[in-house]
Amino acid sequence: MSFAFRIEQVAEIDSTNEACRLRALTGEAAGLVIRADRQTSGRGRRGRSWTSPAGNLHASLLLRPARPIAEVAALGFAAVTAMGDVAEALLPADTLVQHKWPNDLLINVRKASGTLLEAQQGFVVIGVGVNIVGHPEDTPYPATDLVAEGAPPISAQSLLERLLAAFAPLHDVWEADGFSAVLPAWRRRAAGLGGTIEVRLERETLTGIFQDLEPDGTLRLVLADGTERRIAAGDVYFPALRKD
Repeated sequence: MSFAFRIEQVAEIDSTNEACRLRALTGEAAGLVIRADRQTSGRGRRGRSWTSPAGNLHASLLLRPARPIAEVAALGFAAVTAMGDVAEALLPADTLVQHKWPNDLLINVRKASGTLLEAQQGFVVIGVGVNIVGHPEDTPYPATDLVAEGAPPISAQSLLERLLAAFAPLHDVWEADGFSAVLPAWRRRAAGLGGTIEVRLERETLTGIFQDLEPDGTLRLVLADGTERRIAAGDVYFPALRKD
């Protein structure tokens, strides 16, 4: 990598993503990582709030990619792939670790980690939340945490260091060769690939076969009538686990 990670830890902050964004606007170099013990206004994808209790990992990374901004969505896939590698190393050997499109991490079919990527011209901020010792109970998609699934106790700082070490080579591969070089590692743990999934969009819900991903990460969904929809943003659910 052409930069080194620089971790700054704070006890409490509104949002690590917002803090990184503001630092980027003042010219901060790539590699800044802000980790908070607790967030008061953590946010997830599509404007949702992210529960941020002490003991879990709440961190954001500032990058200044050389590739075009239109390609940076791949970094979210790289981040969850790195988290999957870290989780597999910590959890019992028979644990099911999967990636839920686009960049959530599932452990035994429950969400344990989420990634929020926010890009502006000249920089990208990747926010990562990982449930280590606790998880919310009343969520649209079932949640869990590392310790609940059998991982040994680990500090947020140690988990972050492992995550950055796993992410660095994926970042470098992407910068050199693009998303096609990262996609196979993500696809290896893809939840629902080849099966029936439900995708909730802003104004409609679609059910179909998760055929594959396009080279840019867009999801290809085959509907019951045989038509294909290409989906750039949405929430994936598995019908058998739906909570109504």
